Amino acid sequence: MYRLHNITFFISNRCLFDKVSVTFKKGDRIGLIGPNGAGKTTLLRIMSGKLTPEQGYCEWSSDTRIGYLQQEALEVSREQTVRDLVMQAFAESNELEREIEEVSDRIAGLDSYEGDEYSGLVGRLERLQDHYNIMDGGKRDARVEEALKGLGFGSGELDEPLHTFSGGWQMRALLAKLLLEAPDILLLDEPTNHLDIDSIAWLERYLPGYPGAIWLVSHDRMFLNRMVTHIASLQHRKLSLYTGNYDDYERQYEQQKELQWQAYENQQKELEQAERFISRFRAKATKARQVQSKIKQLEKMERIEPPEEESSTIDFRFPDPPRCGVTVMAIRGLNKTYDADRGEPVRVFTENQDIEIERGDKIALIGANGAGKSTLARIINGTEPFDGERLPGHNVMMTFFAQQLADVLTSERTVLEEMEVSAKTSEARTRIRGILGAFLFSGDDVFKKVGVLSGGERSRLALAKSLLEPANLLILDEPTNHLDMRSKQVLLRALEQYQGTVVAVSHDRYFLNGFANKVWRVGGGRLNEYIGDFSYYEWKLKEQEESDRNRATPDTGVHSGGSDKSEPDRQPERTVSAASVNHSMASGPKSKEVKRAEARLRNRFSKEIRPLRKKLATLEDEIDRMEKEKDEIEEQLADPGFYDSGDAGEVLKRHGDLERRLERSWNSWTEASADLESIENRFDESLNDILKNN
Repeated sequence: MYRLHNITFFISNRCLFDKVSVTFKKGDRIGLIGPNGAGKTTLLRIMSGKLTPEQGYCEWSSDTRIGYLQQEALEVSREQTVRDLVMQAFAESNELEREIEEVSDRIAGLDSYEGDEYSGLVGRLERLQDHYNIMDGGKRDARVEEALKGLGFGSGELDEPLHTFSGGWQMRALLAKLLLEAPDILLLDEPTNHLDIDSIAWLERYLPGYPGAIWLVSHDRMFLNRMVTHIASLQHRKLSLYTGNYDDYERQYEQQKELQWQAYENQQKELEQAERFISRFRAKATKARQVQSKIKQLEKMERIEPPEEESSTIDFRFPDPPRCGVTVMAIRGLNKTYDADRGEPVRVFTENQDIEIERGDKIALIGANGAGKSTLARIINGTEPFDGERLPGHNVMMTFFAQQLADVLTSERTVLEEMEVSAKTSEARTRIRGILGAFLFSGDDVFKKVGVLSGGERSRLALAKSLLEPANLLILDEPTNHLDMRSKQVLLRALEQYQGTVVAVSHDRYFLNGFANKVWRVGGGRLNEYIGDFSYYEWKLKEQEESDRNRATPDTGVHSGGSDKSEPDRQPERTVSAASVNHSMASGPKSKEVKRAEARLRNRFSKEIRPLRKKLATLEDEIDRMEKEKDEIEEQLADPGFYDSGDAGEVLKRHGDLERRLERSWNSWTEASADLESIENRFDESLNDILKNN
């Protein structure tokens, strides 16, 4: 067991923690959450030994190994290669290998293989080799490559020096080293900030088997939901531990707050009654004893505090978008190549694709780092040259946000002045304060000079600026970086309500899943389209991987070879049905006319398919919820003692009602599934006609 005991810490005159205590154990995965500035990073630094609290201590043995992935610059030599850095995780095996080589060299240098020296060296070599084998020393290289490739490094990059990589990639290498070191307590401060969606998925497969305790700070709600066993909430100088993931925490927190309000209100009523009694009978001698008793009772009563209110809920809406054409943007013949300073040019898009964005599309643009997501966002915006044609639709008004826009803010202006300069209309000026509040600028913060803002604050201000004016096409490149959970939720609600078109680059899957109705995955020189939300994309990906495994393993049970690593771009979903994907991939190169005919066909059929898929998803959620409720009721009904209660009749009535509603929902689901299958068959037939006629 590990324990933080009565940790108290001040920054200047501000108390950050007041007697914080918590106990955890090996195998716990704890998500540390709290508003910006609550002290999450500071608490990790105290646990790592980098800071000493004014009061309290960390209670674990002196040989407990702590690993800390911090957000600041790396404290390692940048001249070493990526592989050499990560190989340091196996310090004991490395030392054993050095000793084995040394003893082997000494044996080879002996003049005679007889005598005590030879037998002593052979015995020592055997012991070293046994220890090395127990440590699985021979698997070091494979484990290093597995971790680095899982975190996004290519095979050819492992022996490149660290200084040739950006800070984010250097942090990935350090994360790989920490995971392989497997310290007893692993502290991860925003680990997903430096990862793309594929690397986050790898980390989610890796961490559940981690042998030690993990504390992680993250604003990635889906990551917390999938990874943690506990949530540690840091608020108002106190730390509270909740069992379960982030969704469980929210439910428990609301229930706890409600119970505290009830207890507070009940006590207030009790106090009011007691004080009324004292006031009424204080002067009566016959009631003197009861009055004194009430006074003593009040003095001894432990007062219940009301729940501390969070700051007022902030919300904003995008201005109503101007009306535009059905086709918002078309890209014809998408090809993009960057000239490299050395070596071969970098080919980002290579397949001469035609792509279209329709009015009302809300597109999640995803892919590995470096695959071309931001490049495509700039191409759509018209700020990135490419080999092809860009055709904006009728009356399209765009807003573009990218992190580098934070670098062009004017340092001498205040936050408020910077917003006012960009507000071109009176309607926009009335919205300035609300938008600033949504992105964590409240009170006197709006009068701060831009020059004194942190990098995260500048990024939030740039995002707030980009959302001021009406637009019917929003292009957002990593909009959720530097936003806490609350601000992300504000932005997500606004995007859900927004009637225009959105293309958003992000690795925050909960955010993407909240508003997207299409997923565009960039990789392998092309763009692959999935018509559905992010959950549908993940489901489709698993289905494709399962299909790949089935094809790779014949009925004889003999594996045909190949990598076990997931390759999402290997079999793209280019159309609205799996059958047509396979057909189109087998048909060979196509002319531009065929591609355009396919695109028009996909667009036409997607308008029929999208509402059906949405209806099916809603029905499946309803059925799942009702079946869970039905199971809970049937557990009650299985208990003979339950029928003695006065609730039995009402519960039986609910059970019958649930069965009827379930039957109706299943019938609706069957009809919708049949309709969807029929439309997909018609699509396949139409696609076959196009391919045959061309």
